Amino acid sequence: MKVCRSDELESFQTPEGVMTPIFAYDKAAVTNLKIPAGLQVKPHSHEVDGILILTKGAITLVGESTVALRGGDLAFIPGGTEVGLESNEDSEAIILSVPSRYNSVDGFQERLRSLFSCCSNSIVQ
Repeated sequence: MKVCRSDELESFQTPEGVMTPIFAYDKAAVTNLKIPAGLQVKPHSHEVDGILILTKGAITLVGESTVALRGGDLAFIPGGTEVGLESNEDSEAIILSVPSRYNSVDGFQERLRSLFSCCSNSIVQ
């Protein structure tokens, strides 16, 4: 059994919102994403499949089609699918990436540090 304590996790300011890697191993990664009101992310793709569970607020996914999500909704985004998002209110989501690109949370955090250290410092929750 592995337990991850939310008060011990490191968060990172990214163009997609504040990402907090929660758990990662070779088969899956779990991330908390805080999406501020007014955020607009242009459509882009990720290599792996993603499951986005919106736990709070409302967002619009934009790409080949436009889909409005509200708290409690789930969206499955196959790897390679171009999708962006727009948020008119503070929102929060849990994202499951399958398979994971990382073998551990430390590896995930290191990747985020390397990508976003030029833009902002990590945020300790």
